[in-house]
Amino acid sequence: MIDIHSHILPNVDDGAKDIEESLAMARIYLDNNINKVIATPHYIDGFENCSKDKNIIALEKLKEALYKEGLNLDVYIGNEIYTSMDIVTLLDEERVATLNNSRYVLIEFPMFDIPIFIENIIYELLLKGYVPIIAHPERNKNIIENPNILYNLINKGAMAQLNLPSLEGKYGEKIKTTAEVLLEHNMIHFVGTDAHSQDRRTPNVKNSLHLLKNLVDCKTYDEITFLNPSKIIEDKVFEPSIPKKYKETSGFFNFLKAKMNIF
Repeated sequence: MIDIHSHILPNVDDGAKDIEESLAMARIYLDNNINKVIATPHYIDGFENCSKDKNIIALEKLKEALYKEGLNLDVYIGNEIYTSMDIVTLLDEERVATLNNSRYVLIEFPMFDIPIFIENIIYELLLKGYVPIIAHPERNKNIIENPNILYNLINKGAMAQLNLPSLEGKYGEKIKTTAEVLLEHNMIHFVGTDAHSQDRRTPNVKNSLHLLKNLVDCKTYDEITFLNPSKIIEDKVFEPSIPKKYKETSGFFNFLKAKMNIF
């Protein structure tokens, strides 16, 4: 697996607090047979953030420490960019990083809303040659209520990345069920750990990957864990699987209730 969503850089956001914790996370990654990771510190426009330049400095220090410790983990630059009207400007001015300096951009929605301007942002990003990847859509309240919101955004040109811990119910049962629905309907193109530390939000995703194998076919599993992320690192274009529209036969909340045995 290649992880495209990680907060392994030390002391830049709410991820690893220092280089020692970054190294501890690296050991867990390797123990999980993950040897390529894209570091994606949070960036929220209007708040005090580490710039791309500062993140690069942190990354170089981490790479040096990994080498000294004999840890063969490749770490690449990136950002998880909180969606704003200025995201294209931030990218063009190189205040934020694309994933490994590729055309692919990891963007984050508010947990309880979808920005009303998101379709315009997707259009502008595509027009400038960027490809937006929506981070952990299964955690968004609106998408939980209506998975076809994501279906429509994918048809506009966006892609989506699932947090593996969602499959274990670590963010709650509704999010777990939504993750399963999105996978079933070909709305997920990448998976990630969204790891923040060595313990509270760990890169240990062996169980999550086992669950994933039981939810998708072998071809899809290979695509979303390795082949598609490889295209990001190599900055190559690829055609994702065609999404399937979610059909609300009895309402999505009824489906959730059935899954959760709520009557």
